[in-house]
Amino acid sequence: MTQQVWMGRGRPDALTGEAQRVGRGRLTRSRVRIGSTVLVALAALAALKATFQTYADPRLLFMDVIAGAQVSGYCCRGYYGVMSNLGAIGWALAAGVALFAALCVWARGGAHADWMLLGFGGVLSLALCLDDLLLLHESILPGWGVPQVVVLGGYALAGLAYAFAQRRRVFSRDGGFLLLAFLLLGGSMAVDVLLHSTQSWVVAAEDGLKFVGIYAWLAFHIDLAQRAVLEG
Repeated sequence: MTQQVWMGRGRPDALTGEAQRVGRGRLTRSRVRIGSTVLVALAALAALKATFQTYADPRLLFMDVIAGAQVSGYCCRGYYGVMSNLGAIGWALAAGVALFAALCVWARGGAHADWMLLGFGGVLSLALCLDDLLLLHESILPGWGVPQVVVLGGYALAGLAYAFAQRRRVFSRDGGFLLLAFLLLGGSMAVDVLLHSTQSWVVAAEDGLKFVGIYAWLAFHIDLAQRAVLEG
């Protein structure tokens, strides 16, 4: 009889605790998603503002500082490369979030596929961050005899491999930011390859799409890392 009473009292408590844990997880996910949506919206507003402001040539804000100085013939202003630098910060944040989450999942003995996927996203983000900071595909690698198209093709293949690895999420509710990132970054790459011009509107179109795409990429990896670490 005592055992039955104990079981009768303990079971609802256990169920209540599990329900509370699930409820907290859903609340956290909702808050993260709202924050990520705001982040992408702010990135879009920043890109539009940089493109249509009348204070300076928009391409000077989007180009790397050195490239901006070369185009303008004057070095340097504080706003040179501001959008380029913010984009590199976005890549770095995505790399840090994904790699740290991968380490957490690995350390607690999580599924091999989970931490490998996070690691893949983190390493790809880091590579793209270094490319932006060091102008790898625009200057350094072509100077070593590697054509820009080959480098961009390599990034495209890596992106397609990551899209395939994330194929179950890309077209789901959880993959909206990733799909948006692929569309924007792909559009930016298309403008770069097809037009490849330093005209102001071309630079603003190419780098504006890229900028918003970077922050959509970051938003996806924030959400992915949150679910892997807190709910996995």
